[in-house]
Amino acid sequence: MSDGSDGAGGVGSSGGGNAAGNDTGATSGLDGLGDAVSDAVSGLASAVSDALGLDAGGFADAMSGLAGALGLDAQDLQDIVGAALVGALTGGLPGAVMGVVNGLVGGSLTEAARDTVASQMPAAMQPLANLAIDAFAGRVPGANTSVESALSSFATGAITGHTPSIGDLGAVARSLTDVQSLATGVLSGLDVSSPQAAATSLERALGTQFAGARDIAAGVADRFARDGVAYADGGHDRFGNAVESLAVDVARMFAGR
Repeated sequence: MSDGSDGAGGVGSSGGGNAAGNDTGATSGLDGLGDAVSDAVSGLASAVSDALGLDAGGFADAMSGLAGALGLDAQDLQDIVGAALVGALTGGLPGAVMGVVNGLVGGSLTEAARDTVASQMPAAMQPLANLAIDAFAGRVPGANTSVESALSSFATGAITGHTPSIGDLGAVARSLTDVQSLATGVLSGLDVSSPQAAATSLERALGTQFAGARDIAAGVADRFARDGVAYADGGHDRFGNAVESLAVDVARMFAGR
């Protein structure tokens, strides 16, 4: 899987060698801070939302204050709000859009992978395959956020700094449903000759599909940054076109101020 550094936002690192260590550190940090972290994130949410309308420097300053207040790295903010913030650190508002799309697509692929493992793999192969899924999800900010939580964050304006219209929110929900419904189909043809082969082929499929989806989202985000509007070029496979539609709808939700 590629390193996730290209395109607007550059979200979704694939640093597999230290992913488990990063995941453990993030979990330990969050557990240790407990309710204090939740209170701090809530208290700073309005300041971060205000920064969404500023340039990348203004947003980076807001995020530096947030990370410093919590004693965490931006990567430790693993929910969908954190995905937007991490994306915005390197790509401003278009990066925030890409961060959200990456989180939603990563979550859709994660859930599809778990369903595939449960329904298609022998029980003896499932633990190792699920570890591979956990490692993938841990490298994509927002991928472990439930759909309900993500939509709730959108609806309350916690990410965009404004309450989206019913039309904008509904468009994102519909596009996300399409991505979810097609995600399982792109994880077919896995090698189940051994537990190791199954985990490796699953990791490869997740990485390949996510990298392609990330590039599509980057295209939408780049056009959004350049032209100030979001639109789809099309020409991808069904899953890719669904991802592009989701990216367009997320960008329009951000822009609907």
